[in-house]
Amino acid sequence: MDNSKEVPEQIKGWNWGAFAFNWIWGIRFRTYRALLVFVPLVNIAMPFILGFKGNEWAWKHNQWSSVEEFKNSQRKWSVAAAIMLACGVILAFIFTISMNSSFEESGSTKLALNTLESSDKFHANIGTPYDIDLIQGIIRGYEVSGSADMQYEIEGPKGDGLFEFKAELSESTWRLTCLEITYLPSQELEILAPCEKGT
Repeated sequence: MDNSKEVPEQIKGWNWGAFAFNWIWGIRFRTYRALLVFVPLVNIAMPFILGFKGNEWAWKHNQWSSVEEFKNSQRKWSVAAAIMLACGVILAFIFTISMNSSFEESGSTKLALNTLESSDKFHANIGTPYDIDLIQGIIRGYEVSGSADMQYEIEGPKGDGLFEFKAELSESTWRLTCLEITYLPSQELEILAPCEKGT
């Protein structure tokens, strides 16, 4: 590395290619400190350091005929990084929607909703039709045995609420072990399935 090599002002700035592709970009442009992304803890900060310092290091580690040649080279990596990051966001969004949908379609959630709909207070405070949005949840097991622990927001024509439930899956049948709903804004709590000890 030629530390005495002056870095033109025109190339200073953030490098998306170095940030997104870190070690691959580092090998391509002889910036081998990018391999520090494989060191635990250091790997958290290194992509950001590469983003900030990438242009300077790539300029000093390589021979360039002009600033324009350098910019063209880095621009290709930036475009590829933008595409990769956009795809990552889209995939994360699709995954989240898919997970939410699978949770809402779960037998445990359907059982909880059916139980809620059996309540007169539910119809007085929420009503139908309603929409639910997952706050957090986890389903363990599959088909034959397992458990669920879920929290949802619920919005209906008469009001909103928050409900949470726990359920056990045994021999392919779901059974609620806990179901509570808080009606908003009154904060009235209705317990439809008393929580069992240890749940």
